[in-house]
Amino acid sequence: MAGDIKLKYGAATTAMTVTNLHSLAASSTWVAGWTSASVTNTSNAYFDYMVSATFTTHASNRQAGTVELWILAALNDTPTWPATASGTVGTEGALSFTAAEQKYSYGRLLTAFAVTNTASQIYVVPPIGIRSLFRACPTHWALFVTGNAATTTAAQFASSGSAVYYTPILAQYT
Repeated sequence: MAGDIKLKYGAATTAMTVTNLHSLAASSTWVAGWTSASVTNTSNAYFDYMVSATFTTHASNRQAGTVELWILAALNDTPTWPATASGTVGTEGALSFTAAEQKYSYGRLLTAFAVTNTASQIYVVPPIGIRSLFRACPTHWALFVTGNAATTTAAQFASSGSAVYYTPILAQYT
């Protein structure tokens, strides 16, 4: 077969629901955080997904720290997610791993970035592909966000202004 394999972007970029992300409390051990709803890749079988985000930090008494974004993949196409201390992987909301070792063995770090003590600062995560973290695109995946940048209100991020997106990527023969 002659020709080239080129990337082709999916029909549309999707904004994930981040309602519970805005109340994310700091976690000094990075085991407590927020998980997105599950993204299912069983029927479309996309080659990859590009994940991007913006985060607006809280305005009150900001502390410097680090924010981490992890990709969690289902163990099978049912999907089966690993047991955690509290919360449900693949359901938008709070999630806490029992220990950091669970997060390290199960999740794949997408990116991490430092935050300053500047109030209401906006941080941008440019599009990053998830396929390379697993050698193939998972059948189901979710994003996990955690950080240790504390405030007196306990919320790391402002009540609005943060957003998470994903764009599906296809392979196209030309």
